Amino acid sequence: MSILHRAFVALTVASAMLAQILAVTPAAAQTEVSATPANAQARGYGPGWECDYGFARVGQACVVVAPPEHGRLNGRGDGWECVRGFRGDDGACRAIVVPVGGYLSTYSGGRGWDCDRGYIQRAYDCERIMVPEHGFLSDRGDGWECIRGYRRVGAACAAVIVPENGFLTRATPIGWDCVRGYALTGSNCVAVAIPDNAYINRRGDGWVCGHGFVRSGFACAALQVPENAHVDAAGNAWECNRPLRRRGDACVAA
Repeated sequence: MSILHRAFVALTVASAMLAQILAVTPAAAQTEVSATPANAQARGYGPGWECDYGFARVGQACVVVAPPEHGRLNGRGDGWECVRGFRGDDGACRAIVVPVGGYLSTYSGGRGWDCDRGYIQRAYDCERIMVPEHGFLSDRGDGWECIRGYRRVGAACAAVIVPENGFLTRATPIGWDCVRGYALTGSNCVAVAIPDNAYINRRGDGWVCGHGFVRSGFACAALQVPENAHVDAAGNAWECNRPLRRRGDACVAA
């Protein structure tokens, strides 16, 4: 077989193989680009399309959004929302009924209203807060407090009776506390009796023993430190010198 004949046979075989490859690649397998429906436009990024402002996607179509009375298109334009003073209810915008002593809130969801300062919500109404004598509205305006020198007792403000060596404070339920060096005893402030080798505690209403002493009843007894030990940092106990360790009331080799 001549060289020319061999080349012709090879070209014929290659053409047949190419025809077979094209035959097994159906046109349906190619990517199909869907048509953009009316009132829509191609996406600014990526494939596909999106509805124009004022239309909402339903299946493969864009349907006009029709807000009800007292409604308006939302920010995206694919739905609606009620104007201030109304809220959505079963496809309609219903007027928000604001009770006496109330006002329309910024957020229209939920009740859609809040109570004025000096009123408190009770079900679907705003009830006026009754401030007693010697009282005032709280900072939030939804309750009341008593002025200095009075404390709340039920629905009234009762005068705080401060004993000698006491002072007014809101830190205690009774409205007063004892000055440093005195302790509350009944309705009075009694001077704290400090024993030898002791000093007044941080609160100022009792005492603690000094470094190297421990409490024993109403006195401070010297701490008994065994051999090869020392008073610890707290000052009311002891610990063994290293490398010894404690065993009972003695320090022994580890």
